Amino acid sequence: MDASLVLDEFIRKTEVHPLENHSDLLFQARDLVNLELCNLNYPIETVRLAHRIYGYMGNEGINDRVDLMTKFLQNANGNLEDKFWAKWEIVDNLALLKRYPEMINEQQAFLLWSKAHMQSDFLIQVMYDSTQALGWFELKMTDKWFEIYHELISRVARTAANRRARVLYVETATGLLVYNLQRYEDAVPEIERYYSVINEDPLWDGFDEFNIRVKSYELGLYSGRQQWDNYNRVVEEATRIITDCIAKYERGEHVEINQICDMAHEIGTCLMWEKRYEQAIPLFEYAVSKQGTGVTHFFYAMCIWATEKNKEKTLYHLRMAETTTKGNKGLRSRYKHMFLDTQEFVDVCDDGEFLSVFNQ
Repeated sequence: MDASLVLDEFIRKTEVHPLENHSDLLFQARDLVNLELCNLNYPIETVRLAHRIYGYMGNEGINDRVDLMTKFLQNANGNLEDKFWAKWEIVDNLALLKRYPEMINEQQAFLLWSKAHMQSDFLIQVMYDSTQALGWFELKMTDKWFEIYHELISRVARTAANRRARVLYVETATGLLVYNLQRYEDAVPEIERYYSVINEDPLWDGFDEFNIRVKSYELGLYSGRQQWDNYNRVVEEATRIITDCIAKYERGEHVEINQICDMAHEIGTCLMWEKRYEQAIPLFEYAVSKQGTGVTHFFYAMCIWATEKNKEKTLYHLRMAETTTKGNKGLRSRYKHMFLDTQEFVDVCDDGEFLSVFNQ
């Protein structure tokens, strides 16, 4: 039987009945793809399929991804872009596992390799991920991270083709300054740089998405500075943009519903961190009803528990976060640590019924 067909069946059944256990299909897909990897000596198509399958299998699958990419590279299969992808995945999955010393060593070697083998547009992709950048913060190496950042962001030509990569890189730098380092003065020019990138073309298909995302960093800045009038102004601006996009969608205009849901999730998350749960809940409710990614279910559960203490409803959305396949690659079956680290759940962090959600 074909591993890809079994995976498709797992995803289909999970999306239709997300709270039922379909792990037998996932394990079957894993066993089939592992056999194919060994028999065919790690061809790139099978490696990419295995990468997808492992992403739904919690920490075990994330560890398997690291081993998978390492073996793929050792077998010297694929072209340069395939090898670039595999090296990026090693770094990213080490970051997800919080194996930060290994991750930084791999990322520095990856950057040197990319400078030798890839065009300049690829260089910012080596460093632009925020989860990976967090490792540099945790190991107190952000000065080196920003040294690389300023070198690369000034080196790469400004083109439409690399605009998304550039804005993600600037976004990660802004996030480090606002949320991790609280260097608010230094964050201001990065937010300005962020706006300058997205305003290169207001008709760019990523304009609305990143116009909301940059506002989430402005909200972080104004929160850190306790500038609540500015904070409220940006919330109103963002809410108006989201409402306008919803109206366009409901009129049948060409607006991606997933993009709207991502925008709602983004602003809802900012409000949630400020404990403005009543403002966040309608945004999460819309995103859950129209899209329903795992992390949106989790954050919605946080708001419900904080405001209502509705156990049945909270448990439902925690289960959905843990089991759904929607937007959950690399996160599925990995929410327990978030639950244990979340202040909103401190009163139930040792409750057996809540913990049972994560021990399936």
